[in-house]
Amino acid sequence: MLPKGFEWVVIIVVALINYVLPIVLVAVLVVFLVRRFSKRDAARANVVPETPAAPAAPVVPASNQAHSDAAPASSDEERIRIDRLLAEHNLTDRERDILIGVYRGKTQAQLADEMYLSRSTVGTYCTRAYEKLGVATKEDALELLRRTASEE
Repeated sequence: MLPKGFEWVVIIVVALINYVLPIVLVAVLVVFLVRRFSKRDAARANVVPETPAAPAAPVVPASNQAHSDAAPASSDEERIRIDRLLAEHNLTDRERDILIGVYRGKTQAQLADEMYLSRSTVGTYCTRAYEKLGVATKEDALELLRRTASEE
C-alpha cells in the first residue's frame, strides 16, 4: 500500500534528518577545522625567532614623531642593557617582546595585530610587565627603559 497525502511529507522529512543532515554537519565541521588550522599555521609561519639579528630602527608614524614616547634608534649596547634589565625582572619572552614594541613606538593595537593576539591580551601583558618592573604607567616604563639604554 502506498502512502497517501501527508505521509509523503513525513517520509521525506525523516529521510532528510537521517541521511542529509549528518552529511551537511560533517562538511561544515571539516570546513571549520581547515580554516582554523590554516590560520594557526599562518600565525606560526610569521613568528619572529627568539634571537633576532640587530633590531630595525623604530617605525614611528608621522603623527607620533613629535610625541615624547617615541624611542630613539637603539644600538647593540642599548639593546643588551635593556635585555639585561628585563631579564633581571623575570619578564616572560612575550612580555619582553611587547614592552620592546611599546618602547619602539608601537601601539597596543599594532602589537596585537602583529602577534595575532587580542588587544586586551596585549594590555594584560603590558600591565604584568609594568608590575614586574615596579612602575605604574607606560610613561614610567618608557622612562626606565630610556635611562637603562643611555647608561654608560
